[in-house]
Amino acid sequence: MIKNFIDNLFPLRRSELTAIKRSKIISLWICYIGVLIYFGWKAYKLSQNERTLSYKEDDSSPIPAPRATFFSSYNFTIDCQTVYYDDSTGGCNKYVTNTYPYFGGYSLNFSAPALEFDNPTDNASALLGIQLAVYITDPTFPGGDAAVEAFFADKDTESDLASASKTPRIKGVSGYESTVALANSYYIANNQTYALFYSRRILSPLHQNAKNVLSGNGDHKPITMISSILISYPNLVVGSYAAVLMRPNSYIVVTETENSDLTVTDLISAVGGIYTAAMTIYMFLFGADVIGPWGLIQNLPCVRRKVRSTLHKSLSPNIPFSGPILSDDLSVDQKLKAIEKRHLALEFFLQDYVVSVENVVNDDTHKGDIEAPTEKDIETSED
Repeated sequence: MIKNFIDNLFPLRRSELTAIKRSKIISLWICYIGVLIYFGWKAYKLSQNERTLSYKEDDSSPIPAPRATFFSSYNFTIDCQTVYYDDSTGGCNKYVTNTYPYFGGYSLNFSAPALEFDNPTDNASALLGIQLAVYITDPTFPGGDAAVEAFFADKDTESDLASASKTPRIKGVSGYESTVALANSYYIANNQTYALFYSRRILSPLHQNAKNVLSGNGDHKPITMISSILISYPNLVVGSYAAVLMRPNSYIVVTETENSDLTVTDLISAVGGIYTAAMTIYMFLFGADVIGPWGLIQNLPCVRRKVRSTLHKSLSPNIPFSGPILSDDLSVDQKLKAIEKRHLALEFFLQDYVVSVENVVNDDTHKGDIEAPTEKDIETSED
């Protein structure tokens, strides 16, 4: 059994030189081992579950105003003003609300989904900025530092993070939460005016499930975030503790979509491709092996008998399988014609399905002496 397996694994021809036989065996071993090593490396890469990010820029939509939350150890108020490119202003105090107590301190929240920043090149009266002026109203405030902190986020960040955290196996949600909490948190000092420049970006982490393990086309849960910088100036709002002017740094929204580096489908395709390439080089060097016309389907017990019957019927006109005709009571001429008929049919079958007749010509000078048989020759012989 082992010998048959090895013979099938390394098919050799009796007519080949010993050196060629050894070269074929060594080459096949190199091909098989190389493919196995490549498969192991790709399988290891698949197990690492590595991701890549693709970037897309969009400047077709206005930029929504960020959400801002202020904290202080002393009671305070916020005066909200909108400033436009046409030098007009407006009030926006209706968007300032009280929030939960802050460790015994106070906090106010600004959230204005209706306020959006249009590109001034498209709208001359677009919103230029939103000014939030902080006033300390606590009678116990002694002056100096009121320990004011500010946190800025996109208007959709909180709901996006909540949605992503409910989805199992979203990679790195805690990392996004810490980024949101730390990247846009600032300490607001007394007697300062700050310019907050921010840009909006959308992260689409890949939802790891059975679907994208195979194809890589899984579900994505978008998480909207902002990146910001804070620049300080001398206080320009008289009487205020401090003021923050929020405005977009860019009108382009960048979407970062997370995709799997390697999927099971990619693994199968890559291994199949390298195996095909190795076998192609092998056949180029040593030629093709014996043809095996039947595969797994044809060898199934319920199919094999029908396949053999169909193959017999299709070949019977060319190679008569009716039995040992030479043992019949035939004359010498009839036997010679029967031999010629079978000989021509066999050559025709070999030429059509196995190998070209020209490959067995020993010398170019005799090439013209051998002609491939045709179906007409067989029909003539039958006559």
